[in-house]
Amino acid sequence: MLSKTKAGEYLDKSDDAILGSDERQKYVDSAYSKLQSSNLNDSVARYLYTRTIAAYYNLDLYDKSLSVSKDVLRMATEANDTLGMANTMYRIGYTYYTKANNDTAFYYYDQAEKLYLNLNEPGTLGEIILYKAYIYYSIGEYLLCEVEAVKALELLKKDNKTVHIYNCHNLIAAALEEQSDTEEALRYYNDALKYLDNFKNEGYSDASIELYKASCYNNMGGVYVEEKNYKKAISIYNDALKINDLKNRTTSLYAKLLNNLAYAKFKAGDDFMLPELFYESLHIRDSINNQSGIVASNIHLGEYFASKQDTVQALKYLNAAYSTAKDIKSHFDILNSLKLLAELDKDQSLYYSNRYITVNDSLQTKARANREKYARIEYETNKLQDEKEALVKKNSFIIGVSAIVLLFVAAIFIIYYLNSKNKELLLVQEQQKANEEVYHLMNEQQTKIDIARKDEKNRIAMELHDGILNNIYAVRLNLEFINKKSDDESILKRKEFIKELQTVETEIRAVSHDLNKNAMLQQEKSFESILEYMISSQKNSFNTIFEPEIARNIDWDSLSNILKVNIYRVIQEALQNINKYSKADYAKVTVNKDRDNIVIIVTDNGVGFDTQSTKGGIGLKNLNKRALALNGNIEITSQPGDGSIIKVTFPI
Repeated sequence: MLSKTKAGEYLDKSDDAILGSDERQKYVDSAYSKLQSSNLNDSVARYLYTRTIAAYYNLDLYDKSLSVSKDVLRMATEANDTLGMANTMYRIGYTYYTKANNDTAFYYYDQAEKLYLNLNEPGTLGEIILYKAYIYYSIGEYLLCEVEAVKALELLKKDNKTVHIYNCHNLIAAALEEQSDTEEALRYYNDALKYLDNFKNEGYSDASIELYKASCYNNMGGVYVEEKNYKKAISIYNDALKINDLKNRTTSLYAKLLNNLAYAKFKAGDDFMLPELFYESLHIRDSINNQSGIVASNIHLGEYFASKQDTVQALKYLNAAYSTAKDIKSHFDILNSLKLLAELDKDQSLYYSNRYITVNDSLQTKARANREKYARIEYETNKLQDEKEALVKKNSFIIGVSAIVLLFVAAIFIIYYLNSKNKELLLVQEQQKANEEVYHLMNEQQTKIDIARKDEKNRIAMELHDGILNNIYAVRLNLEFINKKSDDESILKRKEFIKELQTVETEIRAVSHDLNKNAMLQQEKSFESILEYMISSQKNSFNTIFEPEIARNIDWDSLSNILKVNIYRVIQEALQNINKYSKADYAKVTVNKDRDNIVIIVTDNGVGFDTQSTKGGIGLKNLNKRALALNGNIEITSQPGDGSIIKVTFPI
């Protein structure tokens, strides 16, 4: 338990964004080391291991994240934890996908999908199938991409996964566009835009939603260009460029929109601000070293100057595009630039044509190899048999990661940021709830004290009026009468009356003592007094005597209200179990401070119980949950006929 607690502390510290990456990594390494040394394989240990996976991933330490993931997968398999196995395979697949290792990512996604099919997790299953669809898109299998994405969309809608639903619509539209189904592509892009209205309900700012909208407008503009509806394309590109401060907020998207706007104007025969818009886009992309963007700008400039019969300028830009495309291994751009060069450069037309054929054949061979590879993975996991046949028949090109993938990665980072903010808000709300609960406990105790004080005052008043005052009055009358006489009998009676006055004095002392006890009710209320009152005021059918013993060296004011509420509930739950089942004559609650720990011990001399046969009871489950909330440890010692001892230890 201690190692898990320490591991949790290290992981909490690693979440501090103020720290540098190296320092955060040291905390994660320490947490991982603690977990390994504990050699535990329970749900808490696996949860902390899972946090370690995420911590390494968020620090871009993908290999370490994968190493821990494989440990967790082994542990989940040993524990027969199907959900843990499925979730870990999902994480492994996503990490390989981030590393651009699509083959391995697809394998783990497929394994995770197989497990999630037997779990009631439609949203997570939809995410996995969506990521498989992204991989299909990246290798040019657009029909399979569409099939998988549509399947994912139905599952995501069941859990209302808004961002993933938006991305799913965009991916389906992109796949349809590559299949030349522009009408359906536009329909899905418009559906994606409609889902942006739901982003605000999930806490997204208007500025963030505008960026999603600009990206979608850019995609729709490309479809309009393909349909030769250049007027509509120009209009939608201009709408996107009107978004406030777009250039500074997302420079790469701004440059892409400028280039696409210029190309739509060029195709429409509108030379206004051309080639200046091409130049501006190229300059921006060059300044941020956007290599794929530079290739696209150079190709468009090459086409533009070719249309103006400026062969020298056209060849200059097309050769630059071809060179950069080879550097970044963008096969689509290599083919596109080779095709344009073959048409324009008459002297080297044959060379460029042969290169085009060679590259195209190579890509076709690679595409076939990829299709066979993913078909084997599908076959080995017994899934997607219908899509497998479509996969074997498909022939297409492999292209680089498209803009939609970049957008998806950006969305993941935004989601992570918002989740962190939501966690902070939940923590504040939990603290407020604890403050309110402590306040109510204080008020409840004060109300009981006020009632007790009132009852005590009434009792003392009755004693004074009915007892002491009546006695004093009677003695006074008798003394007044007897003082008129001086015989021996009168002297004896005076002595008796003096004794009665001594008796009254004793009664007055008793009342004074009661008043001193009552004064204790006036003392300032504290959490310690709340616990003492709660313990000592317990009543049950067994007439159990409850004794509180709370150490005076505990600084309750320094403890958080969340901690105090959980302490109160732990003791309350233990006392409730005694009242229900123990049949004890005597019970004692001890609260001590041992170094940096609080130790609560609840003992009784009741009938006891078998800890193995009753460990699943609601009361004991509640105690375990409370102890876990305190990052603590609970020990229960009992056997039939021998009472019970409950010990809870937790750090402060």
